Amino acid sequence: MICTCTLNPSLDYYMEFEKPLEAGVMNRSQLEYYEAGGKGINVSIVLNNLLIPNRAFGFLGGFTKDFYISLLQKYEYIQPNFTYIEGATRINVKARAGQDTELNAAGPYITDQDMKALEAKVSRLGEADIFVFSGNCPEYLSDEVVKMLEGAIQDGVRVVIDTHPAILARMLKSHPFLIKTTAAELAQLAQQKLDSGDAVIAAARQVKADGAANVLVTLNGSQDAVLVCDSGTYRGRILDDGRKTVSMVGTGDSIVAGFLMNYLRTSDSIDSFRFGCCCGSATAYSKGLATREKIDSFYEQMKVEKLGGTQAEK
Repeated sequence: MICTCTLNPSLDYYMEFEKPLEAGVMNRSQLEYYEAGGKGINVSIVLNNLLIPNRAFGFLGGFTKDFYISLLQKYEYIQPNFTYIEGATRINVKARAGQDTELNAAGPYITDQDMKALEAKVSRLGEADIFVFSGNCPEYLSDEVVKMLEGAIQDGVRVVIDTHPAILARMLKSHPFLIKTTAAELAQLAQQKLDSGDAVIAAARQVKADGAANVLVTLNGSQDAVLVCDSGTYRGRILDDGRKTVSMVGTGDSIVAGFLMNYLRTSDSIDSFRFGCCCGSATAYSKGLATREKIDSFYEQMKVEKLGGTQAEK
């Protein structure tokens, strides 16, 4: 079973405008709708669209809890397994007016008792499971999260981590199955400026050498993605030059979902990376997250190239 975990999910309120937003005046939207948000939830939704059963962990509470759960009911293959808390699940506003503007809330406080309840659920996972920890982690929970992830790895769980670089750095010695990061976050993890593609690739290779089995990096603007695995370093193209994207929200999460779905079937990191890139592209050119039909439309044209040293092999 694939299990995702989002510590701080959000009820995302989307508002679409015909004209750019103006400060200091009333802006009236033309369309409004809600979606269940959060990086781990994005992974769960794309897995659902690929017909892969998965379980969603995290914290939900307050007056927004029941509505959030109701939004997930349309996804047949997602099994909600949230820990309920007293604080209210946050509401984020996503304004689309030519360009996306996001107003994100901080979210509720997580108590020690809340965290222990989540840890108990994760402790029941075993060698047949994949655990995806994705999204922001409050600093006051970092020690507990690291302990939880280390325990899962010791139990044979394949752990995927996409969170703050400080936690990624602490987890490398435990050899997680997959680290997902961005070029900007990788610079924080490496504690140095990465001012070129070659520098990003070198830093990703170092993360692999430091303990991660697979390292997946989306480059600035998510134009490309890079995978470092036992077979070498590979680059895939997510966006086509000159083609207008719909939204980049969830692109990286979609790559992770596609990678995991394909890896369960093939145990091939390179082919899984290719399929993950198809999922990322499908999300970038869709209103919402990738669907199977949209993913399949990218499959034949998606190519990945092996990188030798710091230059692509010809």
